[in-house]
Amino acid sequence: MATTNQRNLAQPVSHAAMREQIVLPGGMSYLIRRDDYPNPVGVWNYHPEWEIHYIPEGQGFAYVGDYVGPFKSEHLILTGTNLPHNWISPGAPSLPGRDLVLQFDADALIGIRNVCPEFDVLHRLSSLAARGVEILGPEAAEIGAKVLRLHETQGRGGLTLFLEILNEIEAAPRKRLLASEHFISFYNEVSDKRHRRIDQAIQILQSDPVKQMHEVADMVGLAPSAFSRAFRRLTGMNFSHYSRSVRVWRARTMLAETEMPITGVCFEAGFNNLSNFNRYFRMETGLTPRAYRMAARIRGRSIVAAA
Repeated sequence: MATTNQRNLAQPVSHAAMREQIVLPGGMSYLIRRDDYPNPVGVWNYHPEWEIHYIPEGQGFAYVGDYVGPFKSEHLILTGTNLPHNWISPGAPSLPGRDLVLQFDADALIGIRNVCPEFDVLHRLSSLAARGVEILGPEAAEIGAKVLRLHETQGRGGLTLFLEILNEIEAAPRKRLLASEHFISFYNEVSDKRHRRIDQAIQILQSDPVKQMHEVADMVGLAPSAFSRAFRRLTGMNFSHYSRSVRVWRARTMLAETEMPITGVCFEAGFNNLSNFNRYFRMETGLTPRAYRMAARIRGRSIVAAA
């Protein structure tokens, strides 16, 4: 199996990975959706669920852990638990439906493999998913076509197709491992209590980004000075910068998905005045809040027109 030598060529974004909150539909083993690019949730992010990411058409750069490399049409990657990732198409203002995203709780499914042995394939894939794996050759498009069919089934007979996708990923003859072992060793220090506490702090911030550092430090059981050092080591940025990034991220979602007035978005996202909101939003996105909302609406209209 190939391992990549395309590492550390660039940084995917200027801020720490966001934890994506994923809620599986009731009675379903997976969540599948089709996203346009750019997308409010299509940022440098991680989540406990595994993800199969297929791009039928488009080109750009894939970021998985410390890997960065080009992608083109018929690109398929599997990422595992909490492995940060993103796909960027520089110079493309809008690519409707660029991404097919299939997410599922692999740990839960592996846990029932004694009852449903079909899910043992996830146990066999776990070491590959931990580092992220790209499927190479014609198999990427063949598996991708099944991901597309799964999206079109909307749950009707989807479990059989879901299992076929997993088994074909395992059987694919050409694969490329992405994130380095060194990155995984550092990033997955699950036995390190301080690492777990910082992950808890990130979850607190993403649900309540107006909390002050001393409040969050107290909630996770660390002295403020120790918390500050550990937070910067894990996220690559100081607490105030990360908190601001989370608030901008919340604002982006509200601007794209609601009709709330911009002043309301400002305060709902956790900013205490409109001037700071406008300044920091532009620093993070390169757009004013009003321009960002207009761009999101244009993307939405283009998707409806293409449907």
